Amino acid sequence: MLNLSSLLGVAWRSLLYRFSGVVLTVVSVAISVFVLLGVEHVRQEARNGFASTVSGVDLIVGARTGEVNLLLLSVFRIGTPTANVSWSSLEQIEAQKNVDWTVPISLGDSHRGFRVVGTTQEFFTRYKYANRQALAFREGAQFSGPTDVVLGSRVAAELSYGLGESIVLSHGVADVSFTHHDQLPLTVKGILAPSGTPIDSALFVDLSAIDALHADESDNNTGHTKTDEGTDTRGEGEPHEEHGAHDEHGAHDEHGAHDEHGAHDEHEAHNEHVARDEHEENGGAGHAEEGHAHDHPLIGAVTAVLVGLDSPIATLQVKRWADNYPDEALLAILPGVALTQLWELVGNVEAVLLGISILVFASSLLGLNAMLLASMRERRGEIEVLRSIGAPSFFILALLLLESLLIVTTGVVLAVLGLLLCIGVANDVLVQSFGLMLSFQIFSSSNLFFLALIYLTTLIVTVLPALQAYHVSKSVGGGSPDS
Repeated sequence: MLNLSSLLGVAWRSLLYRFSGVVLTVVSVAISVFVLLGVEHVRQEARNGFASTVSGVDLIVGARTGEVNLLLLSVFRIGTPTANVSWSSLEQIEAQKNVDWTVPISLGDSHRGFRVVGTTQEFFTRYKYANRQALAFREGAQFSGPTDVVLGSRVAAELSYGLGESIVLSHGVADVSFTHHDQLPLTVKGILAPSGTPIDSALFVDLSAIDALHADESDNNTGHTKTDEGTDTRGEGEPHEEHGAHDEHGAHDEHGAHDEHGAHDEHEAHNEHVARDEHEENGGAGHAEEGHAHDHPLIGAVTAVLVGLDSPIATLQVKRWADNYPDEALLAILPGVALTQLWELVGNVEAVLLGISILVFASSLLGLNAMLLASMRERRGEIEVLRSIGAPSFFILALLLLESLLIVTTGVVLAVLGLLLCIGVANDVLVQSFGLMLSFQIFSSSNLFFLALIYLTTLIVTVLPALQAYHVSKSVGGGSPDS
């Protein structure tokens, strides 16, 4: 009576006897399983990456547009804002009963093709990704003033920036910009650790830096800038007239100079009064965390607002309030729902890839079946020897099935090892180039299901040649009963 160990030994020696054909079959199965498991793993990681791009944010509020458009703009920094959220509306959002915190985001500038995000210090503590994982710094710390900038990991790697480097931002988001904010160079204060999210491809500055950049731009547009002494220096073309007026000082009497000075003082006093009133009216909008207060920005508006609530039950209530806000056309979105909608738009590609992988594997299994069928004639002598030493017909059937399982198992092991090796090698490139990172947890529920399906399919496609071998063994045995 032949036992299992004898069956394994015979199957192993039989495979070695047909070594070249078996190797080709194993390689074919390994490649197909590698493609199947790899595509499925990338598909799952892409889905999980989309779903975990932003975590811990209950609502995102922006100008009224499509939900997917607002998500792309505020989270992925794709697109250009057509409208902003006024600072007074931000104050109203903060004043809502169940709102725990808000983090404003201001877009519009860039640096060498990377988007610049104006925000507050709270961004680095409130923004989460994956399973509520907080942002971490690889080097340095968060910005502490209007001259500091924090870099995403991909920005620092591609541009070869380090701590203390001085950079100049550009107006607009084009790859090549002709308007630079070189009047206010920024110093790299910190570099974030890789997160596999759009955070890696952005630069972060304080809202006060956005204020300073665009305030100077506004002053240049009006042709006036303030000097250190507080005097009014006019734009291009005007200093010549002023110099001429100074040379002909005799043409101006003392009374005229006094009237002009008085008018100037009255004008300055009026401007200071208006500025003070506006500051008092909007001054409560700033967040204070650990003694750091954010004043109301001079630009008066932000692109979007990240909102955290103290109770998940109030999410729909606050969303309804924002959608029906009477003073401004606002839209509030739930990040998870919007991410699902976005995935539905791009999910067809991964379905096609999955179908291709399944077809590749099916062809490999059919090749395995063809190899077994073709070897039946060659193995007639082997079957006669086995029958002559007393091997039953069932032993011959089990032998063929076991050989198929050994071939597929070897291919699966090689595919898994190759996939893990490729993930380890590719992760550095993916993080630096695309901001993606693949996990080594390739045995997800779907991949385990596919592995089970692989073995089930292997048994099914092996039945035909195995049954043929079974009948051959019975005919060789002369119809004698199995022993």
